[in-house]
Amino acid sequence: MDKLYQIIWADDEIDALLDETSRALLSIQHIDVVKCNNAAMLEEKLKNVNHRIDAVIVDANFTSRKFTPSNEEDISGLRRAMQLRELYKHIPFYLYTQRVNLSDFVDEDELNYFKDNDAIFFKTNGLLPLLDRIKKDVIKINSAEFQIDNQFENELICCKTFDKHCNGNSYNIIRSLLIKNQENDLQNSEKNLNEFRTLLENMNTVAVNFGIVPEKLSLNEFSKFLCRHKDLKFSVNDDILPKALYEILFYVVRLVQDGSHDRPDLQYGIRRYIHDTHDVLIIRSILFAVIEIITWFTRYVEEHPDKEENLKRYIKDENPRDDEPEGIIEQDEKGYCHIDNKYSVLIRNRDLIGKKVKILNFKENTSNSTKKYYPRFVREEDLQLLE
Repeated sequence: MDKLYQIIWADDEIDALLDETSRALLSIQHIDVVKCNNAAMLEEKLKNVNHRIDAVIVDANFTSRKFTPSNEEDISGLRRAMQLRELYKHIPFYLYTQRVNLSDFVDEDELNYFKDNDAIFFKTNGLLPLLDRIKKDVIKINSAEFQIDNQFENELICCKTFDKHCNGNSYNIIRSLLIKNQENDLQNSEKNLNEFRTLLENMNTVAVNFGIVPEKLSLNEFSKFLCRHKDLKFSVNDDILPKALYEILFYVVRLVQDGSHDRPDLQYGIRRYIHDTHDVLIIRSILFAVIEIITWFTRYVEEHPDKEENLKRYIKDENPRDDEPEGIIEQDEKGYCHIDNKYSVLIRNRDLIGKKVKILNFKENTSNSTKKYYPRFVREEDLQLLE
C-alpha cells in the first residue's frame, strides 16, 4: 500500500486552488490536504496534528488572522508561518506563489529559508513539481540516514575530527552502526567488537602523539592512566578523563578486549554470549559508550593541543611498584606456555617463547586445564618484551 502523505496548505484562496483537477492530482499522488486560509488556522492545525504532518505549503501573501479581508500586499501570514517553522523544524515548509517579483514586497531575509532549501515554487508551473518535491523530501527526511545525521550531528563531526588525527575510519564505522541500530539491524558482533577495539587503539595512538599519555601503554594501561588508577606507574597532576566516564571506559575496554577473541577460557565470553543469545543490546551499549568517549576525547585534544604542556601533566614514579615480575616465557611438555611455573601465559605470537618479559598485569587462573599447574594467568597484551 502506497504511503499517504499529509500536508497543510495555507493560502487565502485555498478553496479556489483545490479545484476538481487539483483534487484529482492530489488523490493520484496519495496526498491528503488540511486546508487553511490564514496563519491563525495554520498555527492551530500545527499545534493539534503536527506529529502527523509531512509538509506545509504557504502562499507569499495571506493574512495572519481569522476574519481579516484578503489583501494582495498582506504578507503577515508568511511572516507568522516563518515563526511557526522555527517551532516545527522537523516539518519542511514550501512557498507556492503566483508572484515572480517576490523581492518587491518581501524582504530578502524573509525568503532565506526557502531559497536555502530551494523551496520556492510558482503557481504558473502547476502543482505537480511541488508535489513531486514534497514526496522526495519526505522520503529523505524519514530515512534512517537523514535522521542519524541530524540527531548525532555534533558527535559525527567529532568523529571526523578524530579521524584526521589518526587517519582513521571512526566516522564511517559509528555512522554505519547508528543507522543499523535505527533500522534494528545490528548484527555481526565479531566485526563490531573488533572495530570498537580498533577505535580505542587509535585513541591511544592519538593520545601518545599529543603527549596526553606515555608511549607503549596497552589498552588496559591506557584506560587506567586516563582514570588515574592506583596501579599507575605514573603520577598524574591533573584529571584527564571526567570521573563520570571512568566506569564507562573500563566497561568498554574490558568487553572489547574480551570480545576480540573466541576462546572458552575468557573471563566474560562476550562473543560467545552474543552468538548464543542473538542479543544486540550489549553491542548497542558499547556503541553509545564509544561515541561518548570519542566525543569527549576529541574535544579534550582540541582544548589541549600542546604536546609539551601535556607532557608536564605526569611524571614516572621514582619508586615503581615491585609487583611486576619478570621472567622468561617457556613451554611445558603439554604445550602450555608459562613463566616461572607460576603464570600461565596465553600468547598468539609463538616467537615470544624463550623471550624475557615483564608482567604488567595478571589475575587468578580459572582455566581447568592449567590452573593446577600455574595459579596465575597472563595475556599477551599484558606483557612487555625486555629483550
